[in-house]
Amino acid sequence: MAQPLWYLRHAGDIVGPYPPPQIEEMLRAGKISGEWEISLDERDWLPLAESGQFSTPRTSAPTEPAGARGAWIEERQRARERWQDRNSDAPVPHDAQFDQARRQALGLDQQRTERLVSKERAHRPSFLIAPLALLLLGGIGVSVWWGQRPIKAALNQPVNCVAPANEGVNWSGCDKRGATLAGALLRNARLDQTRLEDARLSGAVMEYASATGANLRNADLRGAKLAAVDLSGADLSGADLSGANLRHAALKGTRLDGTRLDQAVWSDGRACAAGSVGACL
Repeated sequence: MAQPLWYLRHAGDIVGPYPPPQIEEMLRAGKISGEWEISLDERDWLPLAESGQFSTPRTSAPTEPAGARGAWIEERQRARERWQDRNSDAPVPHDAQFDQARRQALGLDQQRTERLVSKERAHRPSFLIAPLALLLLGGIGVSVWWGQRPIKAALNQPVNCVAPANEGVNWSGCDKRGATLAGALLRNARLDQTRLEDARLSGAVMEYASATGANLRNADLRGAKLAAVDLSGADLSGADLSGANLRHAALKGTRLDGTRLDQAVWSDGRACAAGSVGACL
C-alpha cells in the first residue's frame, strides 16, 4: 500500500512532502518537533503532536484561565474531528455518548496538567522561572533552526549540473552517466530524473535524497547509505546494491530487474539473504 506524503509547516515555511518514515526519522533526530503542523494538501493543517500519526514527545499544556478551559476543549475537539473527517479511509459513525466521554477526558487531562504546573511552581523559587523559560525557548529555537537547515538547503538549491557532489545539491534532470561518486556526500540531494547509468556510487551517503524517476541502471551502489531515499519510479535494473541500507526507502514503481541485493537492508528493516537478485529474499 502506498504511503501518504505529508507537508510540514513551521513559522510560515512549508516543506515536503515526506513519507511517514522520514518524518519519524526527523523527529528522532530533533530536526522537527511536535509544534510543527502537517497537511496532506497544504490547505488543512493540524499540529503534528495532535495528529496521532507520529511518535512525538509529550509536552505540558500551558495554564489557561478557568473561563477559557471550555473553549479550549471545544476548539481542540472540533479541530480533531475536522482533520479526521478529511483524512480517514471510511466515515466514522457519530456517537454522542462517546463524544461526551471524550470531552470529559480532555477536561480531566487539562485539569491534571494545571495541577501539575501549579504544584511545580509552588516548589520552585519564582526567580528561576524567567531565566529557565528563556533558556528553554532559546534552545528550542536553535534546534528548530538547525534542523531546518538541511531541509531548506535541499529545497532552495537551483538545478546546477556542474556543481560538485555535496549535501542538498540539485542535479535534477542532469546527465551523470558513469560518474565517479564513490563515498560522495549526497544527503538531501535532488536527483529526480537524473541519468546515473553505470555511475560508481559505492559507499555514497544519499540519505533523504529524492531520486524519483532516476536512471540508475548498472550503477555500483554497494554499501551505499540509502535510508529514507525516495526511489519511486526509478530504474535500478542491473545495479549492485549489495550491503546497501534501504531502510524506510520509498520504492513504489521501482524497477529491480537483475538488481543485486546481497546482505542489503530492505525498506522494512529486513536483511536480504545472500544471492538475492531482483527481490529481497
